[in-house]
Order: sequence, then structure tokens, then C-alpha cells
Amino acid sequence: MGSGEVFRIMMFFLFSGGVALLIFGGSVALLKLGRHFGMRHLERQGTDALAGLGAVEGAVFALMGLLLAFAISGALQRFDERRLLVLQEVNAINTAADRLLLLDGASQERLKPKLKAYVEGRLALYEKPIGFSVIDEAAVYSPEAVREVASRKQDLWQEAASVCPFGISNTGCVLFLPSLNAAFEAATLRSGANQRHPPQAIYLMLFGLALGGSLLAGFSMAASKSQSLIHIVTFAAALAVTLYIVTDIEFPRMGLIRVGSFDHFLSDTLETLR
Repeated sequence: MGSGEVFRIMMFFLFSGGVALLIFGGSVALLKLGRHFGMRHLERQGTDALAGLGAVEGAVFALMGLLLAFAISGALQRFDERRLLVLQEVNAINTAADRLLLLDGASQERLKPKLKAYVEGRLALYEKPIGFSVIDEAAVYSPEAVREVASRKQDLWQEAASVCPFGISNTGCVLFLPSLNAAFEAATLRSGANQRHPPQAIYLMLFGLALGGSLLAGFSMAASKSQSLIHIVTFAAALAVTLYIVTDIEFPRMGLIRVGSFDHFLSDTLETLR
């Protein structure tokens, strides 16, 4: 693992953990600040000053809950799609390996090592620690591994084009080349999935509502003369943990929730090629 990769991984944990801590600290502070404003408001306006404010608070919390539900649902959907893309790539490679057997023996001897080397490169790419770009808000594969896979892909395709030149009517080639192209397309889809995330405005709105809801919740707490630290910490922690989990699911190769367990299907395919 290079120093650049370690730096990118640390950047993700600093980003996700820092955002969670910021939400937690901001929520606690705004709960206390809201309670302070609420108590001053009660002193000036009397005990009936909080009447009718529940509708506003309910609307804000309902909107916050709706956004949280959509964020979690969308993150889980993309998580499942990434697992399906793993299976899609494995199926495409298996199909190419099966159709390779339709070629003559000499062609198989030329193409099988290239196909095996390509699959080894793909598996090595996924096994390497994946980095994180704060600017692009996207997962970043190891540049060295990406270049190595691209080189092996080019070697495999050139060898396939050599074995199956244009104009040759061969049933094995007609079936093998499209399946090989499908494997390349599946790999591209997996790479593109790393940048499929909601617009930044959604997260900014969610964070803003979480902090604004904390202020309103603290304002309502002014109706009680005693301050419950347990309720304050629990409310702030629930918001922070929920937002952290959403972020973690959005980057399933970097945090606690990982999609890498499905890579064993690609390892099984590599074993069959060997």
C-alpha cells in the first residue's frame, strides 16, 4: 500500500467521521442554544408563548424524516446495484471463458493466458485499498492497478482480434468476441458506480434540516424547567450516526459496510481459468 493510497483512505475516514462529529457537536450546541432562546422567550411572553409552534416543528421534522428516508433508501438501492454489477461482470467473464472453448486448440492456448491475466488484474484492482477524493466526492482506484488492468485488457483484445480477424466467418469468434466485449462493459459500469451519488444540495439540505431541527427541539425543551442531558445526547447521536451510516453505505469499499464480500465470485472464476 503506497503512501498516496493510505492518505486517500484516511481522507475518507476524516471526511465521514468529521461530518458525523460536526453534526453531533452542532446538534448538542443548537439544542442548548434553542433551549436558552426558548427560556428567554417564555420569560418575556409567558407560559402560553409556545402554543401553536408544534405545527412548525412537526413540518420541519417531517421534512427531515422524509429526506433521511430517501437518503437511506437511495443508498441501499445503489449498494444492491453495486453487488449486482459484481455478478454481472462475473457472469460476462464466465460466458467469455465458456465460449473460448468453441475456438480451436491453438486459439485457446493463445487467448486463455491473456484472459486469465485480465481477470487477475481485475481481482487485484478490487483487492487493493480504494482511496477517496474529497473534491470529487468519489472513490478512487489505485492508479497503478488501473493502468495495469488497462494494459492487460488491451493485450487481451488485440490477441482476440488477431485470432478472429475481420471477415473471418467463424462461429466461435462470432460468439466469443461479443461476450468479451460484454465483460469489458461490465467492468466500466462497476467503475462508473463509484461516482453515482445524490447531488450535494441534497446532503446540504439534510444537514441544514438536522441542525435546524435541533434548534427547534431545544426551543421546545424550554417548557421543561429541568434539562435532560440524556435526551440531548441521544437526539444528537441519532442524527450523527444516521448520517454517518448513509455516507458509509454510499462508499461500500471504504468504510464499515462493504461490498467486497461478493468478490469471491470473481476469485472462483479465476480458479476455473487456472
